[in-house]
Amino acid sequence: MGRSAHPMLQWETGDRIEAAAAGLEHVDTVGAMHLLYQTARELAPLPVDVLIEGETGVGKDTLAKEMHEMSGRPGQFIALNCAAIPETLAESELFGAEAGAYTGAIRSRPGRIEAAHRGTLYLDEIDSMPMNLQAKLLRVLQERGCERVGSQKFVRFDLRVIASTKLPFERLIAQDRFRADLYHRLNVVSLRIPPLRERVADILPLFRRFVGEAAQRIGRKVPRYDPALDTLLLTHPWSGNVRELRAAADRCVLGLPVVHAASPLDCEQTLRERLRCIERVLIRSALERHAGSVQRASQELKVPVHTLYYRLRTLGIEWAN
Repeated sequence: MGRSAHPMLQWETGDRIEAAAAGLEHVDTVGAMHLLYQTARELAPLPVDVLIEGETGVGKDTLAKEMHEMSGRPGQFIALNCAAIPETLAESELFGAEAGAYTGAIRSRPGRIEAAHRGTLYLDEIDSMPMNLQAKLLRVLQERGCERVGSQKFVRFDLRVIASTKLPFERLIAQDRFRADLYHRLNVVSLRIPPLRERVADILPLFRRFVGEAAQRIGRKVPRYDPALDTLLLTHPWSGNVRELRAAADRCVLGLPVVHAASPLDCEQTLRERLRCIERVLIRSALERHAGSVQRASQELKVPVHTLYYRLRTLGIEWAN
């Protein structure tokens, strides 16, 4: 079966990469995430810091871990959820502390920066980092080193920083919630993971993969394929993104309702555009299952062959003869 055009991944001023899945009409079965991971593989071994933007549940942590694994860096992947650390402990957690630096500091201990030497420091939800700590992180990035709390000894480290946020940095800067100078220092490369509703072509392949993983993990057989389930999956809003899709796969294997009651779909596409996108994915999925046979795909979809040929031409879908 032939392929339509992929959304472009472009290098822009300042070596900024936008891996956005804009234009669902042009996303084929390979999917936007395939293109994003292809870009991530090319970036992984390069000594540059990376920003990852995306809604909750789209897979920012997974992307950061895989970039570290593909980087070849011998050190560890050290993660810090900036939103989960109390502000009073954030500085010592990040920079480490000497014995006696504060009440309760009985012994010296390294911070996350030191632990990430020769590895990757992943700062999740960096938009939650206190402003005073952001200023100190800026110095770390500029000089590639820091002092422990309570120490005046500056130590340099070899680390790569990956930071993520669920909100666009431009909005955070405008709201005085993020330092512009830190953003520009971090913003060597920026990757945006689109929400699941913007990459409809990824929903069915991801779901089937998750079902297979869930069946193996839970110790049950993969449920029999139900064509009606495809439509349900493609029309669900997936506000929880990939995390919600994975949970739906678990419920499918357990024999439970796959999705809960749907909420209104948060999407700028018109109804006609969304229906065309869903129709395109369903037809391609059927053609793939039948090795490109339009005759057999038409039987599964319960439409006349001539009607399916017409829809293939109208939707711009290529197929194997």
